[in-house]
Amino acid sequence: MIFTFLMGIAAGALIPLAEPHLRQFVENVAMRDLGIKQTEYDVLTLLVLMLAGTFLSAIFVGFAGAFPMILGAVLGLFGKRILAAIRGDGEEDA
Repeated sequence: MIFTFLMGIAAGALIPLAEPHLRQFVENVAMRDLGIKQTEYDVLTLLVLMLAGTFLSAIFVGFAGAFPMILGAVLGLFGKRILAAIRGDGEEDA
């Protein structure tokens, strides 16, 4: 369960790094611009990374629960903002 949670955190945190590669892949496969918005690419990237994390969890742990994956992804995606809110910082870097 902790491995699935960590995979979720990794999926949420890796969105900014993986999104440009996924965008290029989608555009190369379609061979044209599909009119997909930035937020839609972010969601697509998160889903692809969560799917990969789920497969890894299923392979290495044998059980890939949805709750730890989703909780980890939310913490990975919004972790900087959550920490800034807890510390009381007025402006966050995210």
